[in-house]
Amino acid sequence: MKGLFLKLSFFLILVITTQSIFAQRLDSLLNKLDSAYPQEKIYLHFDRPYYNPGETIWFKAYLTSGNLPSLISKNIYAELIDTKGKILQRKVMPVIEAGASSSFDLPDTLSNTLLYVRAYTAWMLNFDSSLLYVKPIRIINSSHVVKKPMIISSYSLHFFPEGGDLILSVNSRVAFKANDQDGTPFTVTGNILNDKGNKIASFSSMHDGMGYFSFTPQRGVAYKAVWKDKKGLPHETPLPDAKTEGVGLSVNNSTSSISFTLTRPDSASSDFTSYYVVAQMQQQLLYSAIVNMSRKTTVTASIPTDSLPDGVVQLTVFNAAQLPVAERIVFINHANYYFITDLHAIEKNITKRGHNTLQVDVGGSLISNLSIAVTDESLNPQQPEREENIFSNLLLTSDIKGSVYNPDYYFSSDEDSIKQQLDLVMMTNGWRRFKWEDLLANKWPQINYLPEHYLSIKGEVYGLTKNLLAGQELTGILKAKGSGSKILSLPINKDGTFKADGVSFFDTAHLFYQFNNDKDKKLTSIASILFDKSYVQPPAVFSFSSNTVLEPDSSTARKNKIKTNLLRQDFFAGTVKTLKEVTVTTRQKTIQEKMDDEYTSGFFSGGDDISFINQDNEFAKSAPDVLTYLQGKVAGLQVYLIDPGSISWRGSTTSLYLNQMAADINELKSISMNDVAMIKVFRPPFLGDFGAPSVGSSNSGAGTISSSSGGAGGAIAVYTKNGNDITSTAQGLDFALINGYSAIKEFYSPDYSANSTPQLNDYRSTLYWNPFLIMDKTTRRITIPFYNSDNCKKIRVVIEGINEMGQLTREEKVFE
Repeated sequence: MKGLFLKLSFFLILVITTQSIFAQRLDSLLNKLDSAYPQEKIYLHFDRPYYNPGETIWFKAYLTSGNLPSLISKNIYAELIDTKGKILQRKVMPVIEAGASSSFDLPDTLSNTLLYVRAYTAWMLNFDSSLLYVKPIRIINSSHVVKKPMIISSYSLHFFPEGGDLILSVNSRVAFKANDQDGTPFTVTGNILNDKGNKIASFSSMHDGMGYFSFTPQRGVAYKAVWKDKKGLPHETPLPDAKTEGVGLSVNNSTSSISFTLTRPDSASSDFTSYYVVAQMQQQLLYSAIVNMSRKTTVTASIPTDSLPDGVVQLTVFNAAQLPVAERIVFINHANYYFITDLHAIEKNITKRGHNTLQVDVGGSLISNLSIAVTDESLNPQQPEREENIFSNLLLTSDIKGSVYNPDYYFSSDEDSIKQQLDLVMMTNGWRRFKWEDLLANKWPQINYLPEHYLSIKGEVYGLTKNLLAGQELTGILKAKGSGSKILSLPINKDGTFKADGVSFFDTAHLFYQFNNDKDKKLTSIASILFDKSYVQPPAVFSFSSNTVLEPDSSTARKNKIKTNLLRQDFFAGTVKTLKEVTVTTRQKTIQEKMDDEYTSGFFSGGDDISFINQDNEFAKSAPDVLTYLQGKVAGLQVYLIDPGSISWRGSTTSLYLNQMAADINELKSISMNDVAMIKVFRPPFLGDFGAPSVGSSNSGAGTISSSSGGAGGAIAVYTKNGNDITSTAQGLDFALINGYSAIKEFYSPDYSANSTPQLNDYRSTLYWNPFLIMDKTTRRITIPFYNSDNCKKIRVVIEGINEMGQLTREEKVFE
């Protein structure tokens, strides 16, 4: 008897120890997944959901990781793709405050009626391609008649046992979802019958074709659902077969906790009497527990959720054999996922070309990054049944398998009824980010693409021996289009490769180069130097589904076609001119505008800046250097010249640039004002500060390069005269053409203050677009003036954004 007790005690200790080790392993796997394989998500805010040929698709990308602004990638790629998978256009954008923006110009001869926009980072290409952002865009083409095939209506009813499986003799909830061939839900009712035709249960959809019922499957009995579609036609759908062994999982999601119940059959093998329950969110372990069911057939426990962030939680049950046997996803909603943006029209004038002014307010002191689209509501009305927004994408659809009808609805209110309906979505969909089976088998993603730190200049040297390559480096002079030059050092590795990260410029640049200290160009003349492309190649095109295309209703489509036809009539009549062309011819450019055109590009062009032109400025020429000249010139800008020197604004370090290339304080100190053409001082926050060094102090007493301030301290951009800059030293050097970020197209909004009736028609669909409204502790309010078009009677305004804590915002209003 004593020996039997000792054996039983040893067995229990072994079981407990084994389970404890398994618990530690799961925790370790999640930690590795989170630290080595963090996942990013992208959402795109478009100015409109559908377009006409000849128009511009404006968009703003938001990048997150773990429901926080992503710090992983600094480049975002966006592609315009046709239905055959051909990439029509590609944009490369720098990430600024978790956002990036660009545009696609549609040819006026475009015959396509459907296009797709795909967006991703290089890091995202290491994971499942289905996780890339894809958005179908409908093109309303008046010259092309779409011959729609005759669609035969079909209806489907799918069943989803809670936890994943039906278990014999265990009462289970079974969720269901009814959809037609387009993914549109319909109301359904029916009965569950056994193989003898007896009614076991009845069911009726509760919301958007979804609902659930409960029943207990018995051994040797088959079950089917009998139901009718929208046309009243009868259908039969078999229920999934029940498993002999397993565990039933039932979840109740309340305000402060997730209550879960495990239920097993009366008889079970040793593998199914002990379980390990884990809950994770965004690859972070939230909860773990060992559940001993050797003497109980039902166990209930709770997971406190008061302190958890909002989002999808994955609850998984493992058996004693360490296999996942049940799973359920739950959405935590404490209404903490958003911050409030107030939108008001402080001046409203819906008449022809009337002047309007919007006011945008954000409370608190966090940095917020917003985008705003102002459109003609008659050409871009609300269609909530199909629309997706920043809430539904980043918090819901990007994390779960399966399509969600009207995802925006589940974030339209904090009412309990909507939360309960969202739980139906959780019961009829699954987790998509990773599979536990792969983690337990140590199947990790293969990393082929490292995170990009802005652009890189890389390549390889051929034709030299290892001895000749030892200790060599290339000296490069990067001359970007529309800006100044920058000297780069490119150390060469033993294998002949070289690479410089953190480079940023727009459009194209010439890189003049030679080996360092190669006065007679001996090495340069015998070596072959090949430069690689600055960014990753597009991934293989995959198939797209058109079920989620946002279609305009017949009235909206007709109005858009009329607008397109009017534009074409004006064109053939010779009366069409672009608004920008008309405005430019009404006045001469100022000296500052001319200097901007000659010297600046990208985010340095225009902007909220104070410019100092050195032309005929005797006081500026008398200053010994740039920093001395700037002292006391700009209110709020603090310039300290005593070594090591510092420049700050609003308590944050100011970013420094020389000819639009990141510089340190010593470089600016060394520049004579006689060599300066223009200085631009950008008020905080400065959007162009992606990867720029800022000035700090060190014990050595010299100016040092520290991490970027994120533009919170504004920026100073110094431009040297074109005749005196460092490109004069590049004469006679070999050069390569390097691609930079996609050129920025500025959204043009006409100014009718001088002349409200010029000789042209204004058919604009988008009245105003701004992808970067940056708020911080000192800028909490922004006013936006714009003019109405000729025909707009209702103005629709949509604002979306994210703050530095990962909270999201969306505000939509229609003014009439």
